[in-house]
Amino acid sequence: MIVPEATEPLRDHLPLGGRGIAVTSRYLERDGVPILPVSAEVHFSRIPRSAWDDELRKIAASGVTVLASYAIWIHHEQVEGQLRFDGSLDLRAFVELCRMHGLDVFLRVGPWAHAEARNGGFPDWLLERELEPRSNDPRYLAEVRRWFAALAEQLAGLDLFAVQVENELYDDPEHLATLVDLARECGIDAPLWTGTAWGGAHLPADRMLPLYAGYSEAFWIAHDAGYDASSASNFYYSDERDEIGVGADTRDSALTPSNLDPSRYPYATCELGGGMVSAYHRRPTAHPDDVAALALTKLGSGSTWQGYYMFHDGINPAPAQQESHATGGRNDLPELSYDFGAPLGLMGESRASLGKLRLQHHFLRRFGDRLAPLPLVLPPDAPAIGDTTALRWAVRGSGERGFVFVTNHEPHATLPEHRGVVFDGFPTVDIPSGAYFFWPFGFEWAGGVIDWATAQIVTAIGDVLVVTGGPDARLSFDGVEVPLRERQNVDGFLLLSREDAERAQVVGGRLVLCDDVLTAEWLYAERERPELDEWNGERFVRRVREPGYPLPREVPVTALREAGMPAAVRLGPWERASAPTDWTGAGRWALDVSELPLREGLRVLVELDWVGDVARALVDGRPVDDRYFTGRSWTLPLDLLEGATEVTIEILSMDPDAPIYLPDDARVALGDGRAALRSARVRRVERR
Repeated sequence: MIVPEATEPLRDHLPLGGRGIAVTSRYLERDGVPILPVSAEVHFSRIPRSAWDDELRKIAASGVTVLASYAIWIHHEQVEGQLRFDGSLDLRAFVELCRMHGLDVFLRVGPWAHAEARNGGFPDWLLERELEPRSNDPRYLAEVRRWFAALAEQLAGLDLFAVQVENELYDDPEHLATLVDLARECGIDAPLWTGTAWGGAHLPADRMLPLYAGYSEAFWIAHDAGYDASSASNFYYSDERDEIGVGADTRDSALTPSNLDPSRYPYATCELGGGMVSAYHRRPTAHPDDVAALALTKLGSGSTWQGYYMFHDGINPAPAQQESHATGGRNDLPELSYDFGAPLGLMGESRASLGKLRLQHHFLRRFGDRLAPLPLVLPPDAPAIGDTTALRWAVRGSGERGFVFVTNHEPHATLPEHRGVVFDGFPTVDIPSGAYFFWPFGFEWAGGVIDWATAQIVTAIGDVLVVTGGPDARLSFDGVEVPLRERQNVDGFLLLSREDAERAQVVGGRLVLCDDVLTAEWLYAERERPELDEWNGERFVRRVREPGYPLPREVPVTALREAGMPAAVRLGPWERASAPTDWTGAGRWALDVSELPLREGLRVLVELDWVGDVARALVDGRPVDDRYFTGRSWTLPLDLLEGATEVTIEILSMDPDAPIYLPDDARVALGDGRAALRSARVRRVERR
């Protein structure tokens, strides 16, 4: 395949960079080498501090290179003048731990964050003052200065990769520029200053690196809206970076064309949907292939910074700190949980999306410097959004080298199989429905060139190139076709099935297949084959696993009170259903945790299979976690509850005819909506 030679990107044209980081018009560099960062949004204040170390190890082991997090003002200063940075609010300790695990830090400092936080992250007391928030009102800026100064004190002497001020502010570039200046005056600094650019945003000219978003689902639209065309657009290759549907619930004014010239900036993202949170009125589920296919499509469309939101679920540090109708929000979210269905759950339980994304991250960690400089080349007959029959593909390449990207997957649609497809220079192939992948051409390796491959490169272990593909995967090296055999090293090429590739992890320079998340803390014996190993429950010993504890283990459940009928639906802003607040009709179940190892140093994860509308967990009478029914199981983090003696689950019934959107599979599971706790079992026990 031959595509146009890439032109030289613009350099030194933006007042961004430093500390070895440079920004060209097409990609980022570190110390003169192209980089393609992978950032994971993880809110430190929404994760128990006791879990930070383990979770950051897992995140780093998943191919993430940058840890992104909001500092959410309301979490730190509920009471005016009483700023807190202790416990899970200890920003400095979190940044230091990230750096210790080799993760750069991208801090989003607000002051308005959104993040589905109460008031968008503003403390209540701020909004009670006579001032105009999100503006250059001197009274507002004085309070922001105090907030920024407090953050700067915590960050003194620590290096940041990037800083974002504000969020989803579309029409006031002057205010954004003022916030950047104010943050720098207070002592916050980083090579990169960023701004969210979706929704036709106007950013201060050239002073911010625009970051974009893309989600496979939307909780912020009406319950009876069909699949959002804006979400569907993310599964088409395109040079259009903006998904205008994101954050539409925060905009009252009509969109205007952005003031940004995309030819001056690399395509970078900070909110590729790692899942989707649920509002009470709309509870979509981003399936694992939706998450991974979206990420791959953005990569094929030219992304040079893959940023996920969220990568790890969370829980608020206190009640009443999440967006709700009661506090004037347009969406009613659970009071405590921030359950995004992310690749990693609240206590680090991995979901299927993790392995699918990690498959891409392995490649980016090993070969991202090769992909980053390559521009997008769209075919002349690229299908328009809404066309569900034509094949969706594109190239990132220059001259005789690059990658062919294909996405034949879209949520809520069954795309057709494409038979007899011929990409220039490749053999004829069939592309099944639901497939998404990228294949190399002109790829230099081991002193030669991979002319073409109908297999996706995973990574390299020493001088062995690991690839994945179907049973017909083929590869031509220096003009000679090389046989590919599954799980066998043939002439320096190792083929994995897609299933194996999604389990593959690189640990200590070795390739290991495992369903769990492996980190450097895993200890293992010498093995016969240096290229490939597989966890079978015996050959590896993990220091954090509690020995001798049988899993899975059922937790006894006792019914205390039968659930009543669903309460009448209340409507809030935009005529959206509001979450019930009266729990007198809830069914109640007691969990017998007396036999569980709830002691210091152990983490116990209990998985609940339940049905109903809204559920909450109480420990010794105190609410500690809550969920809306989405069809997903609920993993209750009992390590938050050391010394717990009484664990109670309350569930409200749901009216199946209520104005609430549920995915089809969840709707089937709901049945008549009567609340029930079907089972509770220990999912995992670990040492902390």
